[in-house]
Amino acid sequence: MPQAKSLRDLMLIRAHNMEYLESINGNLGTALGFKKPTNRRLTNIPAILVFVPQKINPKWIPKDQIIPKKLKGPDDLWCLLDVVEGGQAEEEEEFQESPSELAERLRGWDDQVWAGSQISYWENQRKQLYSVGTISAFVKEQGTNNYGLLTNQHVANKVGQKLYHPVPWGTHIATTRKVIKFVEDEDWYGIDESKTYVRVDCAFAEIEPSFTKADINTRLMGVGKLGPVKEISLDDMSIIGKKVLRVGATSGITYGTVVAFGYEYSDEDNESIYTDLLIIGDNDKPFSIHGDSGSIIVTNNKSHNPIGMLWGGWTERLRTGHAQENWSYATTFLRICNILEVSLI
Repeated sequence: MPQAKSLRDLMLIRAHNMEYLESINGNLGTALGFKKPTNRRLTNIPAILVFVPQKINPKWIPKDQIIPKKLKGPDDLWCLLDVVEGGQAEEEEEFQESPSELAERLRGWDDQVWAGSQISYWENQRKQLYSVGTISAFVKEQGTNNYGLLTNQHVANKVGQKLYHPVPWGTHIATTRKVIKFVEDEDWYGIDESKTYVRVDCAFAEIEPSFTKADINTRLMGVGKLGPVKEISLDDMSIIGKKVLRVGATSGITYGTVVAFGYEYSDEDNESIYTDLLIIGDNDKPFSIHGDSGSIIVTNNKSHNPIGMLWGGWTERLRTGHAQENWSYATTFLRICNILEVSLI
C-alpha cells in the first residue's frame, strides 16, 4: 500500500476520513505536517495532525476513543496520524507594542511608508474607534498598472474604505479597491468538500495620487529587499519546517517556523474553514500579536522570498474558541497575488 509522500496525498486521505476526524472527542481541527513522536525530534514522515485540548496516555482513554496510528485513504493510500496538544484562548490576551526604534518608525516615526508600516481606518469616528493593521507589500495591478498595497480584508475592511498612515487622523494613503475573505476549497486546493471554505482574507488598496514613489519604501525595514515570490508546492512536503520571519509596526521583527499546512477547523455555523500556513514562533516567543495582521512572511535566508500573508493567531481568539489558537495563521502569498491580479513592485 502506498504511503503518503506529499501535502496533496495527505489532503486526499483527510478528505476521505473527514467525518471520522470531526467526530474525535475534543477535536480542535486538523492540519498536515510531519510526525513527532513523544519526547523525540520531529521526523520527516508525512502525517495528519489532530489538535486536541490535552494529550492523554492511551491507557486512560476508553478504547472507542483512542485515535489510530494510521489512517487509510482512497486507492489504499495511507498516512500516520499524530495527536498534538492545541490551545484555546478563553480570553484575548493583553499585548504590548514593541518599544524598538524599528517598530516606532513603522508606527509613523519615519519619513517613508514601508512594507510592514501601520495602516488604519475609522470604525466609528464619532466614538473615536479605529482599527489598525499592517501593510504587507506594495504592488502593481495587472491591466491598469495602478500602484497599491496589499493587506488583509479585515484590515482594509471594504471596497471604498479610506486607509490612513499611521492613524486615522494621519495621512490618507490608499483606498480599498478589492477584498476577498473566503474562497471555496475546490477552487483553492482542488478538493471539494461540502460546506468548506478557505480563509484567504486579502485586499488590494490603490495608493492615493498625492503619494509619490519617494514616499514609499518597498523593502522590509531591518531585513532588506524582497526576493521573488516563492510557490508552495502541494506535491511535496518542502514547506514544512521552513524558517521564516515577518516585520511589522506592532511587534517589530519576529522569527518562526512553518509547522503545518492546510489547517481545518469548524466555525460557529459548523462549516469547515481552511487556512494555508500554521506558524509557530521560535524560542517560545509569539510569531504575531494584535496589529500584525497583514504582515508579509518571508523565508529567513538571504533571498527573503515572500511565501505568506499573516491574518491572525496567537492572541487573536477565533469566533468559536474551538480551534488551535496558539500558533499564527497565514495565506499563501503567490495565490493572493494571483487572485487579486497584482505583482510585487
